[in-house]
Amino acid sequence: MTDDPADSPAWFAFRHLGLDLYQWQVKALEDVGRGVMGGKPPTSLVASNGSGKTQRVIAASVLWFLWRYPRGTCPITSGSWTQIEKQLFPALQSFRGNPLFRKWTFNQTEIKTDVGGVAFGFSTDNPGRAEGYHPRMGHEIDPVYYVTDEAKTVPDGIFEAIGRCTLKFQLKASSPGAPNGNFYRSQTSEAGLHRVVKATSFDCPHIDPLKIERDKRLYGEDHPIYRSMHLAEFTEDTDRLVLSANQLTNAMHLQPKEDTSGETVAFCDFAAGRDENALAIRRGNTVRLVKHWKESDTMQAIREFKRLFELHGLRPGQIFGDADGMGTVFIDALTEQGWRINRFHGGQAPTEKAEYANLISEIWHVGAREIERGRINLGQIEPKVFDQLTSRRSEWNENGKLRLESKDKMRAKGLPSPDCGDAVMGCIGCGSRLTRAMTSSAVVQSTPSPFQQRTVRGFNSF
Repeated sequence: MTDDPADSPAWFAFRHLGLDLYQWQVKALEDVGRGVMGGKPPTSLVASNGSGKTQRVIAASVLWFLWRYPRGTCPITSGSWTQIEKQLFPALQSFRGNPLFRKWTFNQTEIKTDVGGVAFGFSTDNPGRAEGYHPRMGHEIDPVYYVTDEAKTVPDGIFEAIGRCTLKFQLKASSPGAPNGNFYRSQTSEAGLHRVVKATSFDCPHIDPLKIERDKRLYGEDHPIYRSMHLAEFTEDTDRLVLSANQLTNAMHLQPKEDTSGETVAFCDFAAGRDENALAIRRGNTVRLVKHWKESDTMQAIREFKRLFELHGLRPGQIFGDADGMGTVFIDALTEQGWRINRFHGGQAPTEKAEYANLISEIWHVGAREIERGRINLGQIEPKVFDQLTSRRSEWNENGKLRLESKDKMRAKGLPSPDCGDAVMGCIGCGSRLTRAMTSSAVVQSTPSPFQQRTVRGFNSF
């Protein structure tokens, strides 16, 4: 709560609207009330179906805003006009008999205060209609509160337009949907840039536990419908993701303590100008992406790799490099300069021949399970790296074995090359102590192994 009860949307909802609020509803309302002025983060709320977010959070916060700032402006947009017309504004109109609002005008998709404040709904895919909202007299007189309802269906261009407005408060709210777009990122890779609230069916006592159990039995605990409806998870097509955003987000919250006492394994992903070079290092259970960068000059990139090897005290036998495509050029040049690193070819047969089509598919799946099970400390990872780690999909080959979706297919979908993801998974999967995907001899230069014999095939061979 704030020092002044009038600045508390939760106090307003309880005191003036007569709402008994759940803990997550209080948090969401109070997060909205903290505002976004001075670079403070907006609020992102994902809630299961039937949670009460529309009436108890969105409607309550809009009415609080117009009561607290009666000259303010509150644009409310959604990817669905039906949601605004049939759900949100009826929820707002259900309070029209409240004495506090007796001088206000309630229209079908608009509310006007008696001194010029307004809340109105619109749905558009035209960014031009979503921008242009600014206070005329000042943030304490006629501020702007921007609400995005069912934000999962709102295009990124609309959020970019909203970002050009001058806001005092902002809320993104929705049930979960497909694992893409601004709202999805606000709950996953960009969660650090938002005040994040998540409400499952188990956080809502009014939702019948028998219904939850029936849906669990009907669909199965891991079914996307059950996970979306009751666990508030983004699930569309995630059954084919090697590592889903939900799994990585949970793993980031439950990371083990750093333990660098184990083996050291480094992995290089080499690029030819268009994509990025990347170097990741694992020491024990601790994985860090040391650097990723674009460099059109191959020799300059090789010099930078050498500098990084020396800076981090690496030995050639500890380093693995993607040897497909331009990787061969890089590794040959490094070898000539005294860095005889291990060559990695992902098209080689996996160690688990009954399960995976090739080695790179095994490396990604093994690495993903290590992360998911809380055995890897990743520290803080960039949104770009988060997206790469959670965008690779599995598919079955003609022999019923798991393989990774090819990079050509990823490019056709507009997805970037997962260079950083390859480096991270490579340094996890090429080690022996944690994953056993390779034997410990693979990191001992003096002991013969498939890696030292240059027979392990690479990331681009599917």
